[in-house]
Amino acid sequence: MSIETTPSTQADPAWDKLIKGELVTPDEDEEDIAPGVIEVMPEYTPAIYRAGSAAMVVAAKTGRAVGLVARPLCVGLQWFGTGVKAAGVLGWRYVRAYDHQEVLGGMSSGSDWNNVERTRVKRWKILGWTTLAAATLNTAGWATLVTAADMDALEALAIAPGSEVATTAAVLALYGRYRANHPGMPAGQILADEDRDEDDPDEPFPLAWCKDGSQVEECVSRALYAEGIATRSIRLLASHAWGREIDIVLKGATPGKVAAIADQLDTHFGIKTGGTLIEPDAQDASHIVLRLVTANPFSDMARPILHAPNSLDITEAHHFGRCMDGSPLNLVLEGLRILAIGVSGAAKTTGVLRDLAEVITACHNAIAIEMDPVKDGLREFEGVMAVPPIRGQKECEEWLGHLVAMAKARNKVRNRLKMGDTWVATAQHPAIFVFVDEYIYLSPLAKEQFIELLRLAKQSGMYPIAAGQDATSDAMGDAIADSFTLRIMLASRWDDIRIVFGKGAAAEGYRPDRLVPAQNKDIKNDAGQSYIKGAGITRPLLYGWNEHSRDAIERAVEERSKAGRPWLDHDTLAEADLLHLASEYGPAGQMTLAERVDRLDHSDAELVSVLLQAFESKKRSFLPTTEVLLPVLEAAGIDGMDSTTLASKLRAHAPGAAASREEWDGRPQVRGWRREVVERAAGGLLDPAKARLEAV
Repeated sequence: MSIETTPSTQADPAWDKLIKGELVTPDEDEEDIAPGVIEVMPEYTPAIYRAGSAAMVVAAKTGRAVGLVARPLCVGLQWFGTGVKAAGVLGWRYVRAYDHQEVLGGMSSGSDWNNVERTRVKRWKILGWTTLAAATLNTAGWATLVTAADMDALEALAIAPGSEVATTAAVLALYGRYRANHPGMPAGQILADEDRDEDDPDEPFPLAWCKDGSQVEECVSRALYAEGIATRSIRLLASHAWGREIDIVLKGATPGKVAAIADQLDTHFGIKTGGTLIEPDAQDASHIVLRLVTANPFSDMARPILHAPNSLDITEAHHFGRCMDGSPLNLVLEGLRILAIGVSGAAKTTGVLRDLAEVITACHNAIAIEMDPVKDGLREFEGVMAVPPIRGQKECEEWLGHLVAMAKARNKVRNRLKMGDTWVATAQHPAIFVFVDEYIYLSPLAKEQFIELLRLAKQSGMYPIAAGQDATSDAMGDAIADSFTLRIMLASRWDDIRIVFGKGAAAEGYRPDRLVPAQNKDIKNDAGQSYIKGAGITRPLLYGWNEHSRDAIERAVEERSKAGRPWLDHDTLAEADLLHLASEYGPAGQMTLAERVDRLDHSDAELVSVLLQAFESKKRSFLPTTEVLLPVLEAAGIDGMDSTTLASKLRAHAPGAAASREEWDGRPQVRGWRREVVERAAGGLLDPAKARLEAV
């Protein structure tokens, strides 16, 4: 059996921590001391060691004294340097007016540059005069000390400017110490964030921070107060999915002043540009409703329906979209003369005009004609328009001339048919809606014709619809915006608000200039949203238009084309001497003018019908008498006809009609008849009363 023990793994004792001494064994006659106790022995240091320690103590004390002096000096110099640097940066920002630029939000226009430049010059002048005044006062003080106090020049110099320099240095050092203790401060900031008064009871805060109605009211109160708008009461009316409605009674301010600071309020509320909407109370100038839009009010609009062919009537109200308050946008088309203004991307054509055309081409008592001098307009409705798309300057001029003639003629037809004061639209005598997209690109002549049509159309059942990117008198050709009974402004220019909606409209809350047009098909912004005036709509609310897809419209056009559409009535065409349009543009299956005349019970009906058929078959506007017309009549069995007899027959139904001489087959001055003269004779046969009136 081994008596060895396991070696200890304990670490060596910390001998340096033991009290120095020696182990003693007490004698019997000495004081009883327990064995093994360490007795502490006093330490005796050699004299040379003591002398060395004293020298070291002196050196240490001296070094410490020097350190106590040098360290504050270095720290003070560091603070002073920091203060000088910060003062230099702040001074440079001041004289360069960087704070002014920040207030302006940058310099984006010439007026901003001019304002900042004036501020810079003013501040340099202030700095120069301040420096000159300080130098003058110091010089005067130094001279007074030298002369009056009989002081030495150097002593006086130390007192007069010296005290000022010392004070400045102390201030710079203290400010440098402040900035050194706040290392995160930006160079252009005077105070640290934690030293700013963040608990200011009037400081605006974002609308998104609000948790209840009282916080919303406080948010609005602070934002208005920050812009100098005092209020008597603020009350939250409603919270919607798209934002908040707040009832406000102003104190010493006008609704126009609130509308003028809408951009700043957007910033205070932290909402999108154009999100602050104002509606004044017409009965109380101090009362407004503030709407804060935080989401698209029309994002949940149902997909619009397409109407069945010939199922609608222009005398009834039809659905075109929705108001932001949830009410439907219903309009009665009869009597409306419509103006739509919006910048590119505002959805004039694909929104407003497409919605109107979809309803009009589904009405059994209305037809539509559309023209565009520079773009492709409403090409998707080509199959249901009364005539093919009208494009280009010349063609627009020609058709506007036709329409003006129809408007004049319809006033006579209306009286003859005993319709009353205004045109009564039926399937046989439909209303005519004239779409003119990109109106501003019409030629001067075409603009004059459109303006004449606009002024004549009220009682004739012809309703112009114009769309353009701006509404200035130069663009419109005249100040005619107030002649439209329904005015629509999508995202537009500020200058157009007064022209379209009238003076003071912006102060009333109409701010289409704050709507943002679409950037592309994915970034739509406020495209399709508009302000509207007319047809009973008087409130400055946003209205969203239905969004029909092009594919859906093309399917509807195919169905409506197969079902058949009404067309220009022959009474209007005959009165306007435009019966040839029936042959050129009349829908397939419609009775031609020649067929209508041939059915009349009149001895000359067959003659005029044969002449009309000759013009239709030859596709010419002029035919010679001897070479073409007389042989055609003879072939039809109409005997005994010569040039003189033919002329007398035509004059009997078209008073004043005369043959003309034009080029034919390379021969000049060939005698013959023009098509419009024969059509006038046909009109006289269809309406003998008209022929008698013209003969008087």
